[in-house]
Amino acid sequence: MGLYQTKVIVLRSRNLGEADRVLVLFSEEIGKFEAVVKGARRQRSRFVGNTLPFNYLEGLFFTGKNLDSLSQAELVHSFSPLREDLNKFAYATFWVELVDGFVPERQEAVEVFRFLLAAFIVLENATEPEIINLAFQVRLLKYLGYQPELNCCACCGESPASKQLFSAEAGGLVCMNCSSQFRDLLPVSSELLSWFEQLGETDLRQVHLLKIQMGNRPKLFALLSSFIENRLERPLKSRVFLDNLIR
Repeated sequence: MGLYQTKVIVLRSRNLGEADRVLVLFSEEIGKFEAVVKGARRQRSRFVGNTLPFNYLEGLFFTGKNLDSLSQAELVHSFSPLREDLNKFAYATFWVELVDGFVPERQEAVEVFRFLLAAFIVLENATEPEIINLAFQVRLLKYLGYQPELNCCACCGESPASKQLFSAEAGGLVCMNCSSQFRDLLPVSSELLSWFEQLGETDLRQVHLLKIQMGNRPKLFALLSSFIENRLERPLKSRVFLDNLIR
């Protein structure tokens, strides 16, 4: 049985048996993987505080036949404000669902790991989490190589006319000639596309300085969410909660 040590972010967990818990973890070296924590649900377990969602910890793991197991854990950063503030909790949960959905198991994803960790740090002290959330989605898509086509029609390659339409199914903008092929069309303005570009280029620590009008924020969120859900091929469970917060 192998023994290894790595720093991980706790993405989520599920119960196993009467007292154990399975953690879905994200590591810079390993990527996303699961590990069981024996007795984690017992009140006197030394792992109770370390296995909470969003925790950043250094763990010692044993390689198991079916599941690895967490033997020791040292908390590096708890990110407790993300669990104590309802809005920040909703955004952090949404980000975790995105990373969990896109990143394959045990596939190295160094840039995504570092980005998620940095994003949690920014969110922890944020006063404008809504804008940070928009930037997070745009930047994550870039890291994953899933950027939508926003410079020309995703179908024929022609430059869209003055009336611009977006289709998640098509993978970006579609011209009027190609629009009849799709049912998920969203109208987009040049201003909205400009904000999309700026969100992808601005450091997360500075995105709060972007003066995105309140009316454009839900439009950007709808565009991003539809595109992401299409790529994941399933609806985002945490989006309903976020939709209610944004309204």
